[in-house]
Amino acid sequence: MPNPISFKDDVARVVLEDGIYFRYIFEAYKAEYDHLMQSGLYKTLIEKGLIITHQEVEQNKEAQHQEKLYKKLRPHQIPFQSYPFEWSYGQWRKVMYAYLQINQIALAHGMILKDATPYNFYFEGGRAILLDTSSFDFFNEGDPWIAYRQFCSEMLSPFALMHYNGQRWARITQSHLRGMPLNFVSKQLPLKSWLNMTCLLHIHMHGKYATNDSENSSLRTTIKQKGFSKEKIRSLMKMLQSTVVNWKQPFAFEKHWIDYYQKDIASDKYLEHKEAIIKEWLGQLTNQNKLHSILDLGANTGKFSLIASDYAEKVIALEYDDICVDAIDKAIVSAKEHHICCLRMDLAETTPNMGVLEKEYSSIYTRAKSSMVMGLALIHHLFISNQLSFYKIAQILDGFSEQHVIVEFIPFEDEKVQFLIKDKQRDYSNFTEEAFKEAIERFFDIKERKQIEGSARILYLLEK
Repeated sequence: MPNPISFKDDVARVVLEDGIYFRYIFEAYKAEYDHLMQSGLYKTLIEKGLIITHQEVEQNKEAQHQEKLYKKLRPHQIPFQSYPFEWSYGQWRKVMYAYLQINQIALAHGMILKDATPYNFYFEGGRAILLDTSSFDFFNEGDPWIAYRQFCSEMLSPFALMHYNGQRWARITQSHLRGMPLNFVSKQLPLKSWLNMTCLLHIHMHGKYATNDSENSSLRTTIKQKGFSKEKIRSLMKMLQSTVVNWKQPFAFEKHWIDYYQKDIASDKYLEHKEAIIKEWLGQLTNQNKLHSILDLGANTGKFSLIASDYAEKVIALEYDDICVDAIDKAIVSAKEHHICCLRMDLAETTPNMGVLEKEYSSIYTRAKSSMVMGLALIHHLFISNQLSFYKIAQILDGFSEQHVIVEFIPFEDEKVQFLIKDKQRDYSNFTEEAFKEAIERFFDIKERKQIEGSARILYLLEK
């Protein structure tokens, strides 16, 4: 069956067959596909780790005739797909840089990307990789940059908003799945952004003369009137790429949890024993049956995500703090891990099913459902900061888990709990281990309970 997100492409299609994703290349894309493969462009992009690998497979002759297929490709199966509004600033930066780099390489081979959507990228091993093999088109001297408007509205605008106004602006792309109006973006950017040549030329000037109704058509008209030589468009992309390089950090004004394990942990004994218990339990479960996926909720800097990677085929790290997500991303690169995926996620505001018929983009509960879920030093944050009951927290764990959960209960007397409830006018008499166990046991059996040395904190191993 066709992938619901693949309906926009009329020359290729992503199809799910028996649990495996294939890409169908139709006859209408024959010339472009052959040039991609024969010109050395695909080989160069593969060598640089910029595009998804694929194999050509034999086609069903009847299907080939009916669908006018030219090639049937089996791409590398993506371990986990995250969406742009779930990315940290550092991840956005990688996608921006990779997109411009791919275009410059493609131009040297007489091609260019005809799309400029961040949804065409995924992350693996800490790299931003293009997943759309059929996104290349021929480029001749004097042609326009056909993806320019899309680049400005879907890629440059969110990134500029993050750089000047803070990382949370990435989340606004969730309500603008087809790109952001440039006049709106221009009004949100600070005065100093007018002094930046990239913002001035590619956001403010277009936004000044556009209205919500006419923006798309006016930009297309502008593009049609102006063509590029390969050298000029390459220079333009190098300028944009230099902006990406220079915009190293986003605007920041919030407290972050990046130093949690350095400053906020009671003792080394606590951390060592916690690691030992988790390794013991994961080892036991792995001996029984290989864990296909481990989900680390509230992953912080990814310490336990990296530990979990030794016991599962895939690890997904969800973390609320953008700075911590960047730290996990760096750790993935440093450790050369290819089966850990990280993204920014607020468990009280999770990604729902969205898009056309609510099938284009899948809920995080669908994408991240795992055989093992870990919730370490997390429950008290959800209970106090997000005002979620233990029953709702148990529902969250149940929604993500296929079989097992490791969860840490931090008692009311713990100094971190006391810090969180400071100045809050609420009744916390129901914050007890007994109430926690009662809620948990509606969904799980408690297999083991261990107190962590050097603390009063408790680890639970649960089974559905």
